[in-house]
Amino acid sequence: MYGFRPKRGCHEAVKEVYQRVSHGKINFIVDADIKGFFDHIDHEWMMKFLEWHIKDPNILWLVRKYLKAGVMIDGKYEDTEEGTIQGGNISPTLANIYMHNVLTLWFKLVIQKEARGECFLVNYADDFVAGFQYKSDAEHYYAALKERMAKFNLELEDSKSRLIEFGRYAEQNRKARGLGKPETFDFLGFTFYYGKSRKGYPWPKVKTSRKKFEKKLKEFKEWLYDNKNQPAKDIVKQLNVKLVGYYRYYGVTFNVYKLSAFLHRVQQFLFKAMNRRGCRRTYTWNGFVDMLKCYPLAKPKVYYPLY
Repeated sequence: MYGFRPKRGCHEAVKEVYQRVSHGKINFIVDADIKGFFDHIDHEWMMKFLEWHIKDPNILWLVRKYLKAGVMIDGKYEDTEEGTIQGGNISPTLANIYMHNVLTLWFKLVIQKEARGECFLVNYADDFVAGFQYKSDAEHYYAALKERMAKFNLELEDSKSRLIEFGRYAEQNRKARGLGKPETFDFLGFTFYYGKSRKGYPWPKVKTSRKKFEKKLKEFKEWLYDNKNQPAKDIVKQLNVKLVGYYRYYGVTFNVYKLSAFLHRVQQFLFKAMNRRGCRRTYTWNGFVDMLKCYPLAKPKVYYPLY
């Protein structure tokens, strides 16, 4: 479990998955998504989990009051018979406790012991991915997972949950069966896929997922158009802060190409935005390039190596 814990985070979770698929005997991935996790946490089960470790009735009373406090939606009060407030002070801790008992503990004590081959589970809040050496183990886990979630008032999002063949032999196995390229899976905003190493061997790689790439690009575009009337120096200064923030999350091994593509698109939006500041064009492309020499944009780099 890597979510909301000291010295652990998204990058550590991504690195753990990468290390497992690149150095382990993993051939199948179960990529599952829980439908409205924070909105469907069962209060009674949550209290049972807490009672196993907390004996002070005052703390248990406070947690129950927090769960039942209700929420204001558009100025109207609504009861909270289930779920916990997303963004609440202790919601991340409660989510970890719930997922620990519902998923990770069950995986460790039941699934791992029943599996014939190597397997792993990496969890970040309600996002998780599991890998297996044998297809029979993956199929058994996927079927049991649905039953396990239903028992605790949770449901998998069928459109986002699937079992895929993913490993160093996936490409040749799918080719032998007349299928296309190996499937990919997303985890915490990154797409895991199989490419080629420098020597031409199949090798797992990571890149920004298309969904997150386009969403973030849209946010940058809207910000540029909303702030186009500021001086060029100020626009570039603020834009660099945003770019560095983007690089610090997505700047992992193998992803420099995607970061460069993102920077190129942002440059195009900046050029168009600055040329909409008046009736006449502010810059030609060559003039824009000269301006960037005076006020350069932050360049992408790898901030977090995966190996």
